[in-house]
Amino acid sequence: MAALIHVDDQERADAYTMLVSADAPAYAELGSREQVFARMLFFTLWDDAGGFASYDEGFKHLRQYPYVCSEIQQIVAMGAAASKRASKALGMHYASVPLFSHATYRREEILAALEYGSLELGKNVKHREGVAWCPKTKTDAFFVTLSKDEANHSATTMYRDYALSPDLFHWESQNATSPTSPTGKRYLDSSGHGSHVLLFTRDTAEDETGLTLPYTCLGRVDYVQHKGEKPIAITWKLHRPMPADVFADAAAVAQ
Repeated sequence: MAALIHVDDQERADAYTMLVSADAPAYAELGSREQVFARMLFFTLWDDAGGFASYDEGFKHLRQYPYVCSEIQQIVAMGAAASKRASKALGMHYASVPLFSHATYRREEILAALEYGSLELGKNVKHREGVAWCPKTKTDAFFVTLSKDEANHSATTMYRDYALSPDLFHWESQNATSPTSPTGKRYLDSSGHGSHVLLFTRDTAEDETGLTLPYTCLGRVDYVQHKGEKPIAITWKLHRPMPADVFADAAAVAQ
């Protein structure tokens, strides 16, 4: 249940509610967006695929526990109703990807939506690094924890990531990345490579109870300038200014 309390957009809440219903259609009978939501929910519950050979097998197992399904439906309904942010689609390139700027997601949902992993690919979405290249959707997903602590980050991963303004963000690449490497070239010229960059942030990795926290989708970003290498310090411009509370947290860490 704790893995679903962050759901805060109505379309996702409705899709998850449908998917855990006793009369939900088979995966092959779902529409394209519904299939993406099915992958998002499946990998939220089983990031290593849970040993299931198909999405239907996993959801069939889940539906054997109607009280669990009912609680999932109640939790996502409450989360969507309580949301105070206006989520927006990410643009035409992501027309079939139901991720929204300013909505909140677990890493597993994001990677499933961007087809980093899927049962069809024979690859799960277990991933712990701060960057993920998703070739199926030609997307670099950046996962930023703003307030880093030594318990969860080594000396080589204490990157300086912070907001310069509501629509400008300073970000550092991984230490092995140089401007002349294939990854560095893609970051610095995403339009020339036909790729896109999505930025996701959270204040801390865990809350006071030890629960892993989800990320806020800040949406698409465009390259502005860079300096240095290994890591590369890049300034990104957001297509949509970040929410005020996220900006407050992201600006505070620059001090």
